[in-house]
Amino acid sequence: MKCAIVTFFDSYPPKTGSGRVCSDFFLSWPIKEKKLFQLSEKKLNSKSIKTITIKKNRPIFKIFKILNLILAIKQYFQNEKKKILILEGPSWIFYSFVTILFFKYFQKNIFIIYRSHSIEYEIRKANSNLLICYLTNIFENFVINYSNISTSVSNKEKMGFKRLYNKNTYLFPNSLNIKKLKNFKEKKTKRKLPKKFILFSGSYDYRPNKVAIDYIIKYLIPELIKKKIFLVITGNHKIKFYSKNVINLNFVSTSELKYLHRKSICLLVPIFEGYGTRIKILEALIWNNRIISTEKGIEGINYEKNRDIIIANNKIKFLKAINLFQAKKKNYKISKQKIKSISMEENCRKLYNFVIKKTDNL
Repeated sequence: MKCAIVTFFDSYPPKTGSGRVCSDFFLSWPIKEKKLFQLSEKKLNSKSIKTITIKKNRPIFKIFKILNLILAIKQYFQNEKKKILILEGPSWIFYSFVTILFFKYFQKNIFIIYRSHSIEYEIRKANSNLLICYLTNIFENFVINYSNISTSVSNKEKMGFKRLYNKNTYLFPNSLNIKKLKNFKEKKTKRKLPKKFILFSGSYDYRPNKVAIDYIIKYLIPELIKKKIFLVITGNHKIKFYSKNVINLNFVSTSELKYLHRKSICLLVPIFEGYGTRIKILEALIWNNRIISTEKGIEGINYEKNRDIIIANNKIKFLKAINLFQAKKKNYKISKQKIKSISMEENCRKLYNFVIKKTDNL
């Protein structure tokens, strides 16, 4: 049995939260004969990774290379009786639509899994024009219904897929490779950090993150300044914030991010719009940082019994939660029970066993 895992962006090495999830899934998927296929501006090929290079990370350049990607997968599957094709969802649904359309009609004995990271139609409805929204609905309906298994990251999205496309999806929560993240050696950042700071992780280029950062600066920083509490931001953006209490570290390594989590008062997530599960929260859970989030920000994560997570949806509650965590000493002992549900290794094992039962007739 061979397995091809496909991402329509550069997921390895990971540079984004979505890339981290896809990369960790590939590494954790318990099949020996597996290969990652990706579209990227940078060429990176190895025995287990095939990169189709594109001129720029734009839809038009990806469309021109879709056929090359499909033919590379077809060649990989040549002369193999049992084939599993896994398509990762954090890209325009059109790419998955074209790929599934090809393999459904031109390849025999292939089992297709679509791993959604969100309901894309809901994203397009809020951010795109009517034509793109309409086409996305058609493409996503096809992908969800013509895949042998389609997954969802939360019960809310599972119900959403059922309502929109009348299809029951397999619940696969957004997860990370816990063992790998826990074993990362901490690295101190080069820039001197303040004694007290809250942490926000995420690119300012992504609209929900921009809204969240602007919210912190406008509504929370004026009050936090009085207590000499700073805001430290990480993410691949170089914007300068005109406040001495805001420190933008731009892109940091995973080792540096782990260090920041340990040193910070908490991770702050004032997200009011967003889709799927926030990877920044999963990282904070694994590294045992405290979290203050809106209900929207923590969707898809079971937090009711976790004392290190506080839900806040307005300025007063945010400030109260920050003050509470500032006065409270951190507990660095990680509870295995708290993070079991977000274990990529465990969730991959469960899905693999489910798939094996379904593929017996291939």
